[in-house]
Amino acid sequence: MVLKKLIFFSICLMVLSVVFSAYAGNKRGATSISINGGYYSFEGNQDYKDNFAAGLRVGYNFTENWGTELFFNYVPSKYEPNNGDNNFYFAGIEGLYHFMPESRFVPFLALGIGATHYSSDDTYLVPSKFAIDYGAGFKYYLSDNIAFRADVRHVLPLGDSEKYGHNPDFVHNDLLATVGILFTAGGKEKVVDSDNDGVLDDVDECPNTPLGVAVDQDGCPLDSDKDGVFDYLDKCPDTPAGVAVDEDGCPLDSDKDGVPDYLDKCPDTPAGAKVDENGCPLDSDRDGVPDYLDKCPDSPAAVVVDKDGCP
Repeated sequence: MVLKKLIFFSICLMVLSVVFSAYAGNKRGATSISINGGYYSFEGNQDYKDNFAAGLRVGYNFTENWGTELFFNYVPSKYEPNNGDNNFYFAGIEGLYHFMPESRFVPFLALGIGATHYSSDDTYLVPSKFAIDYGAGFKYYLSDNIAFRADVRHVLPLGDSEKYGHNPDFVHNDLLATVGILFTAGGKEKVVDSDNDGVLDDVDECPNTPLGVAVDQDGCPLDSDKDGVFDYLDKCPDTPAGVAVDEDGCPLDSDKDGVPDYLDKCPDTPAGAKVDENGCPLDSDRDGVPDYLDKCPDSPAAVVVDKDGCP
């Protein structure tokens, strides 16, 4: 009857999950608490009756994959030879490894150590024993902070046995199967690198860098000449420091004479006028009148000329 109720309860929780649109998966840094119920089966030579189990788990996730849980389980059993009461307790700590931590369905493996305690008057068993356990389970997230979980463990209490001559190294083989509800708090979503530049999104100051572009420690494309234009867009990558540039990263050339402003000694040269390396209009006959104004471009040297460059 108890098992049927647990199965029915599990099915109801799975159906309810369709009304929740948000889910978080297994977050790093999250703490959790789980309330569990299920069934505990003792190995036959222990003379204890199998019964339902109630438990509590408190956990913490170091990463999305790795976590740990403290656990406690209680089983109100019977000691079969005299039908006496036996309150059985199993507590300890486990390490968990989660698969597919970002999905709604998160399976995991578990390995732990702990101790068991029997309250019966069975003189052939040590009342408290060291125990180890291992097993598996899954979490199914119904929302950001609530998940249905199911667990199964092979529990191995170490201790004396009537059938094995009080052997302290004898290992019992018990089985614990539970389902429950897990509540989480805190934690951080898995940090990704959306633009694949090697810098995670939570510290990336330029999150949309084109694929293959070299970036600095802040995730921004390199700007070797510090002119404000990233290298992958800069058509003039060696611009001197402090020089004003255009959108292509090239120094400004206000008069369009081919000599950038920071080198141009004649920054207002008329359009189309030929200039020298200093950006000044040519004066082929050295008469002081630039060629583009000189109506007598071949005046002899040292001849005095008028404003038109003529003798």
